[in-house]
Parts: sequence; structure tokens; C-alpha cells
Amino acid sequence: MLTTDLGYSGFVLEVLIELSKFLDKIVKPLRRLAPMAASTRQAYEFGAFRLDAAERVLLRGREPIALTPKVFDTLVLLVENDGRLVTKDEFMKQVWADAFVEDATLAQSISQLRKALGDPEVIETVPKKGYRFLGPVRTVDVLSQTVRTRSSPSASTVQPPAGADSAMPSRRKARRWFWPIALVVLLAAVVFFYVYEHRAPVRPVIRSLAVLPLQNLSGDPSQEYFVDGMTDELITDLAQIHSLRVISRTSVMQFKHTQKTLPEIAAQLNVDAVVEGSVLRTGNNVRITAQLLDARRDQHLWAASYEREITNVLELQGQVAKSIADQINVKLTPEEGATLATRRAADPVAYDAFLTAKYLFNRRNAADTEKAIGYLQHSLEIDPKSAEAWAALAYCYTSLGSDLAAADPAKVIPKARAAIAKALALDPNLAEAHTTLAWMKLWYDWDWNGSEQEFHRSLELNPNDSVTHREYSHYLQLRKRFDEAVPENRLAIDLAPLDILPSIHLAWLYADARDGARAVAQSEHVLQMDPNFTGAYLMLAAGYELQGKWPQAISALENVKAAYPHAYFAGIAYINAMSGNTSQAQRSLAELTEFSRHNYVSPLDFATCYAAIGNRDKAFEYLDEAFRKHDTWLVTLEVNPGLDKLRSELRFRELEHRVGF
Repeated sequence: MLTTDLGYSGFVLEVLIELSKFLDKIVKPLRRLAPMAASTRQAYEFGAFRLDAAERVLLRGREPIALTPKVFDTLVLLVENDGRLVTKDEFMKQVWADAFVEDATLAQSISQLRKALGDPEVIETVPKKGYRFLGPVRTVDVLSQTVRTRSSPSASTVQPPAGADSAMPSRRKARRWFWPIALVVLLAAVVFFYVYEHRAPVRPVIRSLAVLPLQNLSGDPSQEYFVDGMTDELITDLAQIHSLRVISRTSVMQFKHTQKTLPEIAAQLNVDAVVEGSVLRTGNNVRITAQLLDARRDQHLWAASYEREITNVLELQGQVAKSIADQINVKLTPEEGATLATRRAADPVAYDAFLTAKYLFNRRNAADTEKAIGYLQHSLEIDPKSAEAWAALAYCYTSLGSDLAAADPAKVIPKARAAIAKALALDPNLAEAHTTLAWMKLWYDWDWNGSEQEFHRSLELNPNDSVTHREYSHYLQLRKRFDEAVPENRLAIDLAPLDILPSIHLAWLYADARDGARAVAQSEHVLQMDPNFTGAYLMLAAGYELQGKWPQAISALENVKAAYPHAYFAGIAYINAMSGNTSQAQRSLAELTEFSRHNYVSPLDFATCYAAIGNRDKAFEYLDEAFRKHDTWLVTLEVNPGLDKLRSELRFRELEHRVGF
């Protein structure tokens, strides 16, 4: 058997050895068959179909029927053995010799064949043994064009042209050498294909993959949260493997119920392989079926099915991830192997509530986040030892108090601190817990060194977390380390190429770096990704402001008035003040003041407006109020363009020192 690591000379040597071994066995048959082989090939006819195995074509009349390569090979094997039972073992050896698959893959191929042929009874299932093609099948010889030409009646009556006699000896010599040369070529082809078929299977190198949304086989739409949760958990498990690039859930979820082909998906996500599969929950049991596909070749590599009671669902997830890692020849570190192998039992009701909470939180709005908190609290009442649930609870609280801006930080942060402490006490190696703690140390504690340490620890544990890369990029941005922040943000985009958040964050980063043109270009790119993403207009306005393009900035802000009224009023006041329209700026500032009577508005918004108008004392009054209230947005003190007019004052440098800069 040939090995895959031979050089060219070694390959030639192996070919010659194989040729010498089989020459005596094949020369005589080839002499007898050479004329026939040159003139005919076999095809099969059954019903309205014609199967040409050599040309790899299945026709219904004159219409070609599209089949995947493995399904086509399955049909050929069945038809060639018409009426005979073809065992499962034969299918595995002849059709899937280059991959390990389970019975489910063969059954799926048979199902596709029955649909393509339009007759479910043409292929008989012999339970636990194999399949039989019921035909009948007719074998026909397909004449080549060369033979038809040679056998043409007119060809035998054609007279040689005048002067052709002198060429006849050379033609006879050519005919004398034709068959020896043809025989040598044919021998080389036979040996080549023998070597090809008996070579050691070559596994493709896989360095990146995407787990596509698992299918819900229950037929019950209310189970979507559970199936999505299984997808999330599988992504999380695989993402902890340092040598593998794993696409984030936010990008892969966009392919739920997609009609796109595998190569199209792979091209959009820039991955070597994808994992597809399904989840079936029946009673207390959960079955996960997964298959690994080479995205570049659209080739099936492996498939398997696993079933456990729901109390062992965490163990089930770890086993699926471990099997996928084994199939792509990823070397797990001892820590990674232990993480996938060590799983505790899960209470079904508690775990169900946990998955429901994640499903709600992933909608990324305040109302659903508050509902998620309720489900997490219920889950923890039943199972207080779930570190994942405690970490998720802390993240919900911090989101309400920061990016969702839906709660007073003073009310939610103490709850977040308590939850994250319990999560890390239960599992010190939980990456998402360290990310949340890093965010809290940054936004609420102004503990810059502690925050960076937690970000580093989280990325050590899970290097494929797009969210952590994005948030660490934001930390670097706030520290004015833009040369580090941009590549870190691009890592986040690379792991979530279809996710809006890392892409719009890059626009924010450019704006804080005072690169207005790039901020505008990146914002426009985000709007091409999703024209309905309102937040992009905030960064678009910021980019125009930096370039002094005030009408364009106002036009951009008009798109956020309904969704972000406080940002709209503050932005309009700032633009009018900076462009010299002080009276209009005062009116917009009055609208912001009225809005703040019934809604939370950061003192920093007022400070930037008064700084733009030129009332520095009033601006510092609001900055002092922000410090007294420990306003989270003070972390933007170093990079906020709206505060540039105040930076030369001693009062500003003192405030920077108090915030920890």
C-alpha cells in the first residue's frame, strides 16, 4: 500500500513495483479486451432511467438527475448488483472507504435515491443487513464515436488520393506501433488507478470550522430554544480548543433554514469545514446527530449519532465535541481534554430554564433580558451549583446597566457582583465569567489593570470568543492603544464575520482615534450588512462630525430619533453648537433636559453639550456629578471627542487622575 508522504521518485518506484507484480496477470486479458475497451463501455437501463457509470450521469429520458457523489456511488453499487443484497459493510468499504460514517448516513443516501427515482419501492430495505435494488436492470453497450466512424459504410469505399501510395509504408509502421503504445498507456492507467484506490486515505487539514444551527426534529416549534441551546453549547465546547478557529453563534445563526449551498456558506464564513446535525428530544431522552463536512470539496467526512437521558446532556455535548476534535486530528491539551470529559449531571427543569434564558437574552433587548433574569433565577433555585447560570445572570445585570442602558447601574451592579463571585467560586476556569468580571472592573470599578488581567485570562481559556476579543479591543481603545485595539477588533470580526456588533465597534474605534473618514466608511459597510441597524447612524454621525460635515451629521442622526432619543437630543445640540448655531443648540439642550426628567440621561451627555456651547463651568458641574454618581461613561474620558475643548484645563487632568488614568 502506498503511503502519503512519499516524494516523486518514491512514487515512481512504487508504481514500477506494482507494475511488475501485476504485469503477468493483466497483459493477456488486456490483449483480448483492448479492442473492446477502446470501442465500448457499459451503461444500465431501468424503467425510464439510464445510468452511465463511466460518465457519472443518471438520465431520465434526456434530463440529467443531480446526485451528490456519494449518493451516485451508492446507486451504482446497487444497480451493478441488481437483485442481490448489498450489505452495509459493502457500502462502507466501497462508497465510504475514505471516511468513517454510521448507519444514519447510508440511510440518508438511500432516502435521497428513492426521492430522485420517484419510487420508494425500487430499493428494498433488509433490516439490519443492507439494501437490494429490485430493477429489472438491462445492460447496454455504448459505442464510441471512433467506432461509429470506423464502421461507416462510406468509409470502406473511399479510395486513397493520387500520390498516396508512397505514404502507405509509414502508415503501416504507425499501425504496427499503435497497439504496443496503446497497451503501455493502458497499463500505466490501470496501475495509477490501482495505486489511487489503495492509497492511504488523506485527511484534509482543518484549522477552522463552523457549527451550523442544528435542526429541530421534534416538529414542535416550541422546542427551538432547546435546539438553539444545543448549538450554542457545542460551539462553546469547540471554541475552547486553542488550535481551532470556531465561528461564533451570532454568525452561524444567520444560516438557520438557509437554502445556500455548503460552498457558499463556507466562503462567507471563511472556514475549512462545517458541522451539521439535528436534535431530537423525546421524553427524558435527547439524541444528537452530527456530521462533519469538508467545506472546500463539499465532501462528507464523518457522521455519528449519540443519545443520552437529559440529566446527562452535558456529558453528551462534551462527547460530540470530543468526537469532532478526534476526526479533524486536533491535538487537545490535557486541560482541554479534561474540560470536555468532566461533566456533571444536570437537573432537567433547571437546565431547561437556563436554555430558555439564553434564548431570550440573545435577542439583545431590555425586555427580553429582564425575562431572562427571571428564568435564570428559577434555574438557580433548583440548581444553585450551576456556574454557567450564575455567570449568565451576572452578564444580564451588567448589560442592563451598560450597553442596554435600561437600568440604574447602582441598582444592578451589586447583584452582578454577587452572581459573578458565585460563578467563579464554582468554576474558576469559566471563560465567560472572567469576561463579565473584566467588563465590571472596567466600567464600574475603573480598575484598569485588573480588567486587563481578566480579559487575558478569559482569552487564555477561550481564544475563540468573539465577544471577549471585541470587549478587550474596547478596553484598548479607552486606553488610547489604538495600534493594539484595531487588530484585536479584527480578530473579533474574523470569528464573527456576519455579526454586526464587532463591525460597528470598529467604526466607534476609528471615531475615538479621530479618523472620521474611516468611521464613515465602516458605518456605511455596516449599513450594507443590515440597513435596519439603527446604531450605525450614531457612528456615521460621529464620523461626519469629526470632518466638520454638519448637515450630513444631522441627517444621520435623524435616523436614531425614535430608537435613541437621548442620543439624538444630545447629538443635535452638540452639532449645532459646534457649527455656530447656538440658539438651536440651546433649544435642543432644553429638549434633552425635559427628556431627562422622566428618563435616565448620563451627565456626560450634558457635559459635552455645554462644552460645545462654550460654557466650561457648566460642563465641569456635570462632569463632577458624573463622578459623584460613578457614571459608567466616565471610562470614555480619554477618548470622547465631545470633551476635547476641556482637556487643557487643570480641572480635567484632576478628573482623569480620579478616574484612574
